[in-house]
Amino acid sequence: MTSSPEEPTEVVLVRQRASAAPGAVAVVRLLAGLPPHWACACAVGCDRITLRVGTPARGGTEAVTAVVARSAPPGWAVPR
Repeated sequence: MTSSPEEPTEVVLVRQRASAAPGAVAVVRLLAGLPPHWACACAVGCDRITLRVGTPARGGTEAVTAVVARSAPPGWAVPR
């Protein structure tokens, strides 16, 4: 039996503080905190990062959201 990956999950982070690392630095730190087997693509601006993350397992959306929230560099957050 084979399983297919879920559709990629899109997560947006925005810079919350002027003293936070710029987008290019923040995305490197953020990607370093994600599991290496997740497929990632990103669009990076100075104050906004958009990640598209594909996971090989069911429930990937919840996992991506939780890991990104925990791994967000200081001063960056997922808007509510």
